[in-house]
Amino acid sequence: MTPEPTRAEPEASEEAGRVRFRLWPVIITLGLVLVVVVNAVFIYIAVSGADDVVPSYRTEER
Repeated sequence: MTPEPTRAEPEASEEAGRVRFRLWPVIITLGLVLVVVVNAVFIYIAVSGADDVVPSYRTEER
């Protein structure tokens, strides 16, 4: 014969469900922060390694 579940058992499983529910916004936020950091690194590399623009390109009429 299986014992009947007590009131504490469903509450414990609900608590675990709440913790799992609160975890997904944190994971999404960390993912977005990671994307922003990687993009910032790419921008820095692109700007720091860019060739200088020749003066005639800036002053020439179009």
